[in-house]
Amino acid sequence: MKRTFFFILGLIFVSVSPLLAQENEAAPAKQDSQTSNEAGSQSAEAFAIIPELKAEEESNIERNRTKATFKTNVKNCSLYLNGNFQGRSPITLTNLIEGYYLLRVENPGYIPKENFLYIEGGKARTFYIELEMTEETKQKMKSREEAIERARAEKEAKEVSEPAEAAAATPSGSAEPASESLGDAK
Repeated sequence: MKRTFFFILGLIFVSVSPLLAQENEAAPAKQDSQTSNEAGSQSAEAFAIIPELKAEEESNIERNRTKATFKTNVKNCSLYLNGNFQGRSPITLTNLIEGYYLLRVENPGYIPKENFLYIEGGKARTFYIELEMTEETKQKMKSREEAIERARAEKEAKEVSEPAEAAAATPSGSAEPASESLGDAK
């Protein structure tokens, strides 16, 4: 909204500047103070399209500014409002004016999501956006889970086989019973 306003203001300035330059070239070198005051008031009129707000109108605008919080099921999603990058989720934006916005949320490995939303003036809102994984990401996650499960099963099998190998490596019983059996032979 601000960009549009400044763009229009710039267009007006660009279109009025050549006219003002022509007036200054055509005017005699010595102008009396009355003529220069008139020229000054004419150039001020060119910028008079910006209305001066009354204190009541300014406070009404400030009162209608809104705070909106955006949360996602995936951290660090890029958040865009009307095509302008706002930051990464979770994020709270303040000073939003009432109106419709195009919200776009994206993150690598997830399907981008776009929605129109309406921000009501003066009311704080929280929006929760849930992104879905792309098929490629789902396959990678499945492969990763399978690899973790295989590693866990191999570790458990190794832990079960180690005590069995240790028992097979030692003779039946410990060293003390063997000496007792020697003592029995006497």
